[in-house]
Amino acid sequence: MRTLLLAIFLVGALASSAAAQCCGDCAGDGSVTIDDLIRAVGNALDGCAETPTVGPSATPTRQPTPTRTPIRCPRDFTDTNNQCTFNGRYNAGCGSAVTAAFAVSGTTVVVSVNTGLSGNQAVVRFAAQRDTASSANLTGWSSNNFQTTHPVAGRVELQDSGEQLIVFPNDSPFMIQGCNFVQYVGDYVQPRSASAADPLDATDFVSLRAWRERPLPDLADGQAER
Repeated sequence: MRTLLLAIFLVGALASSAAAQCCGDCAGDGSVTIDDLIRAVGNALDGCAETPTVGPSATPTRQPTPTRTPIRCPRDFTDTNNQCTFNGRYNAGCGSAVTAAFAVSGTTVVVSVNTGLSGNQAVVRFAAQRDTASSANLTGWSSNNFQTTHPVAGRVELQDSGEQLIVFPNDSPFMIQGCNFVQYVGDYVQPRSASAADPLDATDFVSLRAWRERPLPDLADGQAER
């Protein structure tokens, strides 16, 4: 009887103390069962050989951080094969996202931007002269396949190994529905398709070449640049 009372006392003490060294309320549910009494008696007679268990311990599992796999245009400004489609904005605070694609002939790079408009203004093309595999100097722009070409200075670049296409005129050359074309920054989305922007053909490059090779006007003759 004395041993049983001692065991009951130990069970109560172990259940109420988180620092106890013997398991009394082993289930950690706040109640004393017959199994708990038997275990407490054994602990009283033979000593404690177990670390108390208050309940199941949850070990936090660290989830791996997802790794972003960048997608890149497999072409650059030296490749005349099928090119790439990009999607981005030409003004950070105005206008909507538009698609663009580039084509290459020799050292000439042409970036076609789908403006989202209809008719003759649906596609604007920027012409540039390549200086590296990922950069070119802007020379002109046109909205009618270079039948009429307007001079413009600036840069065209493929950045981050082909993840982004940048068209950066020194000055805004035109507006699209009231929004200045400031700097086009487009992310690569897929190989070039006809839906991205009307594809160029050989005659477009011929028109562009003729414009580039035109004689400069002589102001003394009263000629105006066209």
